[in-house]
Amino acid sequence: MSGEATCFPVAMARAASFDTDLEFRVGEAIGKEIRANDGNYFGGVCINLLRHPAGGRAQEGYGEDSYMLGQMGKSLMSGVQKHNVMACIKHYAVNNQENMRFKINVEADERVLREVYLAHFKECIDNGAASVMGAYNRFRGEQCCESSHLLRTVLKDDWGFKGFTISDFIWGIRDTEQAAKGGLDIEMPATMFYGPQLLQAVQDGKVAKEIVDESAFRVARTVLKFETAPDPLPEYPEKFIGSSEHIALALEAAEKSMVLMQHNQA
Repeated sequence: MSGEATCFPVAMARAASFDTDLEFRVGEAIGKEIRANDGNYFGGVCINLLRHPAGGRAQEGYGEDSYMLGQMGKSLMSGVQKHNVMACIKHYAVNNQENMRFKINVEADERVLREVYLAHFKECIDNGAASVMGAYNRFRGEQCCESSHLLRTVLKDDWGFKGFTISDFIWGIRDTEQAAKGGLDIEMPATMFYGPQLLQAVQDGKVAKEIVDESAFRVARTVLKFETAPDPLPEYPEKFIGSSEHIALALEAAEKSMVLMQHNQA
């Protein structure tokens, strides 16, 4: 997507409102403006669980509570997708700090992983998320974008995810064969390890053709689902972009984000 759009308060601020209906309406406005810009994809549903005070993407998420992340992320995603714009939830998974995000290896046992770090992702998957972006960091020694446990066992097999997976940009994957076998469907934003390298891996017998077919099917199925679904509005004109209605909504979100706490001394 390119062009102009209404600027809303950051997700961390909107989370302070505890208002899922407001978040849904923000998602709707984003979806309408993407359509007005001739777009069909929104990569902005950030549901990282904030666990580190130096998290560089802290403002893009909703905080440190998994339930809050799931409810607010689901609301934003559902609002966007109501207007047949594919939403991407990110960054999957255990992506919690900034400075070493390209190198850090995260360890977590299975119960902690599923109950704390993945519960909010599952909430969004259960409510129809179109796509999932993998994280930069490693998990149990593997790049998240190459992790068969995260992408295949949990996401596709256990949760029944029908959409497609994409890498985080540029440094999301490091190995063609591991990423393809692990369940990564699309490399973003350009092919460094897929493209000709993936074709060669298939020709050399290192990656089964069926794996590529599965990824292509997932992408095509998801795009066709959204492209052929009836729109809730007859058209999406340019006047939606930065409209007075959306500016008023941004103001409402800003006002409701201003939460004051009063401390009463005994």
